[in-house]
Amino acid sequence: MSLMEAGWLLSADAARDEEPPQGPARRWRGQLAALGVAAGLLGSAAVWIGHRAPQASSASIRGGSVLVRQEVVLSSASGETAEDLADAIDEEEASMCSAQGESCLRSKCCMDAGLQCFTKDAWWAQCLPSCTPGPNVVDLASPAPWACKALGPRTPGEVKNCSADGEDCSVTRCCQTGGTQCFRKNQYWSTCLPQCTPGPNLREKDWRPWSCEALGPRAPGAAPWVSERCAKGGEPCADKGCCAEPGMQCFTQSPWYSKCRPACTPGAKDNAGDRPWECKAVGMRTPARADSAASAPGVVASWVGERCSAIGENCLESQCCQAVGHQCFRQSPYWAQCKPSCSREPDEGNRTWDCEPLGTRSWGLALKGYPSLYCTSLFMPSGYEGPLLKAHLKANAGIFQCDGYDVFAAEPCSLGSSQGGASVQAIQIPKIPVGVSQDGTAGNAKLFMAVWDKLIAHNRFLSFDFTLKVDPDAVLIPWRIRDHMRPHVGSNSYVVNCNKF
Repeated sequence: MSLMEAGWLLSADAARDEEPPQGPARRWRGQLAALGVAAGLLGSAAVWIGHRAPQASSASIRGGSVLVRQEVVLSSASGETAEDLADAIDEEEASMCSAQGESCLRSKCCMDAGLQCFTKDAWWAQCLPSCTPGPNVVDLASPAPWACKALGPRTPGEVKNCSADGEDCSVTRCCQTGGTQCFRKNQYWSTCLPQCTPGPNLREKDWRPWSCEALGPRAPGAAPWVSERCAKGGEPCADKGCCAEPGMQCFTQSPWYSKCRPACTPGAKDNAGDRPWECKAVGMRTPARADSAASAPGVVASWVGERCSAIGENCLESQCCQAVGHQCFRQSPYWAQCKPSCSREPDEGNRTWDCEPLGTRSWGLALKGYPSLYCTSLFMPSGYEGPLLKAHLKANAGIFQCDGYDVFAAEPCSLGSSQGGASVQAIQIPKIPVGVSQDGTAGNAKLFMAVWDKLIAHNRFLSFDFTLKVDPDAVLIPWRIRDHMRPHVGSNSYVVNCNKF
């Protein structure tokens, strides 16, 4: 009968709660000796010992605890006793070096190549590539200074070279830019991203979905206290020993003046009459952090308009939506649909939804710029407006520079082909007489009401941030419209640009 069968499998939590300072093996030594069993009586037994790395008053830079398991095998042929087992456990534990994020106060050695155990204070030490005395800007626990006393030898080998933005991190499994983490797309590609949502990446040229399996830890960015405690702007930084802005390093110009700078050239002067910079580095460089714009809405890949699902379509396979603000929600293993939100209550068809989101929430069809514009124009083919719009189309100007466009007319008309080769046909509306209004202008309200009825029925406008009604002879510069409308994205806005108002 094995020790596990006899009920001697100790849980990790029990080992942690009862572990004395001298190690878990001492506690088990007495228990094993009391049993009076030797390897010869047991035959062959495997004992799994679970314990957590010792906790300290200062948290790990990376945070969290690491569960370590070790296996010791008793062999009847060896003649080892329970006392021998306890000694072996002691020796094994003493020889185990610390992984990144664990305290190395006791082990005084590091598991990973090129790392050295450095102390923060009497209660915490950690494996790092290097250590600069003073505040550690990636220490999530506190701004208390690090002593940086080296404990034990540096582990032989080179420190792992982590991947830069845009590189494949499948092998390194670590990232250079603070706040990013290595995420897997598939077996052929992984890269460093601030965040990752399983499914297709709307900005990427390749439409195939991401698994978003996290590989390795998130690169540490500046701790929350850095922005408050460290030097800002042009204020002296030597006393504080750190800089608030990402990418900055504190350099001294002289023993009496210092400033945070991205770089420093010894002997250089800011102005002709200034004292030259000695460029002595003080403290650590504040790590760069991931660009938040990388995960913000923006221009999407061309395949989004072709592969992502429209309202009412099954998005189970595409896992992406065309309509702005819509998310693909699963209803069952066989059906999913793009909706702005999802309720598990029965719908109008008495169907219940499990509401699992698939892919990322849509930004719309921002194919040429952000925010996206859907431009429409009503024209008379028989007058000057028809040839004018044809010239716009040939020049790829006006409404044809918008992310989406449609033209309307009361009679059939083709304007030709776009630069992408698509045929541009007028959407036909009923013929409605146009009179003269009370203020002497064209009485065409009913005509435009017919256009809006057609436009709403098609639902295409839902795939864009803003819908524009543009006269054929109006001068439209889409990028300027985007700049003006960007602050109003997500709000219900109606803009009147007529000088009369």
